[in-house]
Amino acid sequence: MTWSAPRTASSPPISSTPKATPRCGPGTRSSRSSPNACRNERPRHREENDMRRADVADHSAIVDRVQRWWGDSRTPAEARELSLLLPKLFLQFFSRTSLVLEDETGIRAFLVGFHAPDNDVEAYIHFVGVDPELRGQGTARRLYTTFFRHAAEEGRTEVRAITSPANTGSIAFHRAMGFTLEDGDRVIDGLPVHGGYDGPGQDRVCFFRKLAG
Repeated sequence: MTWSAPRTASSPPISSTPKATPRCGPGTRSSRSSPNACRNERPRHREENDMRRADVADHSAIVDRVQRWWGDSRTPAEARELSLLLPKLFLQFFSRTSLVLEDETGIRAFLVGFHAPDNDVEAYIHFVGVDPELRGQGTARRLYTTFFRHAAEEGRTEVRAITSPANTGSIAFHRAMGFTLEDGDRVIDGLPVHGGYDGPGQDRVCFFRKLAG
């Protein structure tokens, strides 16, 4: 299930994404310091500037972000229920294929995804969250394209994702990212829908995208 946090009137977009501050050493990241400079630092696996691979230690912060970022569009109980879609197991077993974007204030966006363990072809994007202040700045696109690149580098040729038929923003975004909508067992408002995909009454739109070789 893919989601992105709604922009709110109280959270206007910022002009640019702040860069993360050094974690140790004079003006450098631990990965650039001497081996003994930051012995107690958790490896960050930096990708490009403020993006890195996720870590199991990120789980509590990600759950907190989901509950806060969706707090203006859902009740506290609904936001907590949404965060249940991200049990810790996803970062215990799929942190290497998941991504976090952060700055000096902490996590600002994340993508939880994995490569199918039952085949060597597919990759799957499970959940995406973006701080409302970063909406409209290409943050989600950056997460997706980085995930695509990593998947292709490991020989994956297909990416899949799903969303609710009511999530028109997600549907539009996935179409813009080159996904096609898979045929379902019914059509609702012009959309191919898979009825009961996640259980009774839980219809879903399924996305599919080929990766360049």
